[in-house]
Amino acid sequence: MIATLLAACLVLVALYLVKLIVQLRRNIATAKASGIPYTIAPFFAINRLYMLSCIFLLPLYRLLPKPWTEWWVDMTLDWGWTRRYEAFATMGADTFLVVSPERIMMHVAEASVINQITTRKTDFPKALEVYESLRVYGTNIVTVEGQEWRRHRKIVNPSFGEKNNHLVWKETLAQTQDMLNGWFGENKERTGSLRTIADDAMRLSLHIISSAGFGVPMVWPGSHVDGKTAAQEPKFINGHEMTYTDALGSLLHNIVPVIALPTSLLKILPFEFTRSSYQSYLEWGQYMREMYNDKKNLILSGVEGDSLDLMTSMVKGAGISSKETSTSPNLTTTTTPSLSDEEIMGNAFVFILAGHETTANSIHFCLVYLALNIPAQRHLQRDLDTTFQSRPVSEWDYDHDIPKLFSNMAGAVLNEELRLLPPTTQIPKKTERHSPQPIIANGKKCTVPPHTFISLSPHCAHRNPNQWPHGPPADPDHPSHPLSNRDNDLEEFKPERWLLSPGSTSNPPATTNNNGAAMNGGPTTDENDTSPDTSPQLYHPPKGAYIPFSDGQRACIGRRFAQIELLAFLAYVFSQYSVELCVEEWADDEALAKMSAVGKRECWEKAKRKVDGQMVNDMWSIITLQLRKGFIPLRLVRRGGEVFDYR
Repeated sequence: MIATLLAACLVLVALYLVKLIVQLRRNIATAKASGIPYTIAPFFAINRLYMLSCIFLLPLYRLLPKPWTEWWVDMTLDWGWTRRYEAFATMGADTFLVVSPERIMMHVAEASVINQITTRKTDFPKALEVYESLRVYGTNIVTVEGQEWRRHRKIVNPSFGEKNNHLVWKETLAQTQDMLNGWFGENKERTGSLRTIADDAMRLSLHIISSAGFGVPMVWPGSHVDGKTAAQEPKFINGHEMTYTDALGSLLHNIVPVIALPTSLLKILPFEFTRSSYQSYLEWGQYMREMYNDKKNLILSGVEGDSLDLMTSMVKGAGISSKETSTSPNLTTTTTPSLSDEEIMGNAFVFILAGHETTANSIHFCLVYLALNIPAQRHLQRDLDTTFQSRPVSEWDYDHDIPKLFSNMAGAVLNEELRLLPPTTQIPKKTERHSPQPIIANGKKCTVPPHTFISLSPHCAHRNPNQWPHGPPADPDHPSHPLSNRDNDLEEFKPERWLLSPGSTSNPPATTNNNGAAMNGGPTTDENDTSPDTSPQLYHPPKGAYIPFSDGQRACIGRRFAQIELLAFLAYVFSQYSVELCVEEWADDEALAKMSAVGKRECWEKAKRKVDGQMVNDMWSIITLQLRKGFIPLRLVRRGGEVFDYR
């Protein structure tokens, strides 16, 4: 009996292997016919079983001979970050295929191909299968395509207009002030070692999206509201076990099990982290339903005012209108709602998730990069002095100051941080089954095979020396990355690359693109964005070379929201303060004060080398790319009191 079962299993395994070989041969033939360079891998990189196996088997895979594994063992979801442009350089092509038995995958770091794919939305739709896990509370703008996406977009679009951007500007300045008050405490000249900057940036961004996006004000512990110290946050109604802030914070902290596990399983698993995840899932969902009902009642009573926050837009999008504006005195809703309750919840969740984590990461890394690059920090401060002319923050004006910030070193810092660290490691697209698509790739006519999974790689496209101006590396003996661009400066934080010489005409006429830099040609895809074109003082990369917010119609709808938040933060902090690396691992403040200039420089260089290593080795992506191991200690000092001031 056992022998029979064993023989049957061997036959099934053999049949399965034969099937894989047949599929692989067929896919190789398809790849050859495409005209696109290709390599072969035994597994489809985003197959969930393969990704799960990598957790346990990757060390074993690496023991195999390198020629057997070099093209697939590191081709996980994060490979665009870990290998960066090196894979494309090794392949000798900026667009190439990876052929596996299951499916063909196309990797793209070529600006012209990215532009073709993002502008031909029906030929290259979004790969929605990647986003299924984001249906935590319901369908949303990220998880739909075609007419469904246009319906969602039309309803939420008004919330991201210039009127709300004024609120983002104002709220960011106020929230940043409260955060810095907590950092400085009673010492107004310098902070201690700041070890929770990443967490504090998350909280800052969460406060801003909650207030400006949902109309729910959130305060920092100990901050002052109307002259009084803020008290413990009240709950919306009785019956909650967590405050709104705690529920949302816990939900985001436990986001991986929340999106990875079915709710029914999350509910019954006996582990503490699953119980906490389920509780925060229930609590925040209940808060959103209460907020929805509150907004609905305000609209029905006609007292919602001119609010354009996201929840109000979605409630109105559900077909709810005031009694005064209804076509009949007895009607308060339309007969066919445009958004269901589930869709409103789904959109609320995805906007909170995307709207706070991505911007928080950029806030964190702007501080790190500017601490590492003191000359760029001083340049930023000089430009801020010119912009604000010693005006107090209370006199800063969105309409007057934002265009200047976009066009000077503040805009360059913003763009350069997003060039080096765009939020996601890939932008997934695909071709439909039975729908091959012609493109121009690597300078020749090619065909993308049907049912191909396409990975647009921001980290690689942003470092492609074939489409970005570049110079020699700052330190050839110590390259910024061990593999990628060792012979140029594209791995380095160099915001000056965005600034053009006075009177330069290297940029042709441009329109504001949905990624925040002025780009050549094409209308803005944000129908509500009436902001002026970005100043020609900033460099315009080739279309498709710079995609931190994706590109085309499916570009991030919250682009402008994020840019305003980042610029307001940079302006507030660096108009008054400087950021420095902490060197307490090598010398405390007392020892540092007694050191010679040479000794201080040696301490700073040691700290810099450590941080450089952390920025390469300790970062990976779960939902967004973050520092996942340890922390980078920094400190803020009032301008003029810097310990390190190397130019």
